[in-house]
Amino acid sequence: MRFMMLMIPKGYESAEPGAMPSADAVAAMMKYNEDLQKAGILLALDGLHPPSMGARVSFADGKAKVTDGPFAEAKEVLGGYWMIQVRSKEEAIEWAKRCPGSPNEVIELRQVQEMEDFPADVQKAAEGFAEMQANPQPKPAESQNIFVNLPIKDLKASVEFFTKLGYTFNAQFTNESATCMVVSEHIYVMLLVEEFFKTFTTKPLVDAKTSTEAIICLSMPSRDAVNRIVEAALAAGARRYAEPKDYGFMYQWGFEDLDGHIWEYCWMDPAHVQK
Repeated sequence: MRFMMLMIPKGYESAEPGAMPSADAVAAMMKYNEDLQKAGILLALDGLHPPSMGARVSFADGKAKVTDGPFAEAKEVLGGYWMIQVRSKEEAIEWAKRCPGSPNEVIELRQVQEMEDFPADVQKAAEGFAEMQANPQPKPAESQNIFVNLPIKDLKASVEFFTKLGYTFNAQFTNESATCMVVSEHIYVMLLVEEFFKTFTTKPLVDAKTSTEAIICLSMPSRDAVNRIVEAALAAGARRYAEPKDYGFMYQWGFEDLDGHIWEYCWMDPAHVQK
């Protein structure tokens, strides 16, 4: 059986924001919480700030009304709660008696509704919802992230190169062997020093300067944007491997980075995509 033990301290409804109990009271409460935990019956607990730091949302005529605290109409307010699981109501009462409350403080016990307390049709609906939570549908493809992993020879030189193109790096995933380059909200490029990259594969690495391993293609908002980033790359030391291609409805241009990886940037006319 699960019970909520609700603490209702006297005078809490008008307490000042940030008001705290004495050190002795806190120590006694900590000991009580520890006893609940050692007994194996504590499921959750939390203390609550005074009502003056909260708000009340009421509904009338289909409209919501928000009232800031304190609430003059409140006779008793909740100061905190414990969720416990015990064998009987009597056991819950005994634990409530052990709470080191202040004078005039009240502990109210409320039994939690269990699934078996509900009609069969409600139980079935709840079970279906629980199954849905346990086995959620896959997220749409557009919400997934892509991580492109590229072997590089010189981490510092690569970071300096891509920084000149306007890219940033996630310091949380950066060390002497790797860095995470942020391309967009859902696109990241892991630049991995060759020796570190080899720990992720049993196949030999391709020399991207003599063999084509892949072409990384990124969309841009305009032709000018394509030209700007490629020209910046060439100025920063990239190799020109092809001339711009203009198909009318699509424009593309690219470069080889310091390690020979091919980066293509393209713009496509939105009107053509709609057709």
